[in-house]
Amino acid sequence: MRYTEKYLARWRHLSGEEKITFLKAALCLIVVKVSLIILPFSTFRKFFHWFCKTATTQDLSQKKIATTVWAVDTAANLLPFSLLCLPRALTAKYLLRKLPSLTLEIGVEINPSKAFEAHAWVERNGSVIIGDWSGSVSYQRLWVWE
Repeated sequence: MRYTEKYLARWRHLSGEEKITFLKAALCLIVVKVSLIILPFSTFRKFFHWFCKTATTQDLSQKKIATTVWAVDTAANLLPFSLLCLPRALTAKYLLRKLPSLTLEIGVEINPSKAFEAHAWVERNGSVIIGDWSGSVSYQRLWVWE
């Protein structure tokens, strides 16, 4: 009950644009998660590419980018199933698809003492905008999805 009240209080303080961005992020995360489960990855990739295709680019403000990243991470943490780095990165890439120079990166951790660990993140002009990691970890890029 306390958590519900806490989240409702936070919800009331969000602006209309933040609420819409949050709802879009939550819906997109659900669609991405379900699609990743039911579709072969090659089919998912074709659909995702088609949905992300846009004829126009739009330079969004840093605030809009930060709000979108916040919405994706917050919705992913609140939804009742696991949404790790790949669904978050795919959702952010889709929601920010008009932003030029946006790439989804997939890599593996460089640490021979640990088990294989993959990670997905989104970058813009070499800066990570979602999926950042601590400085003690390094990832080797395997795939860049533009």
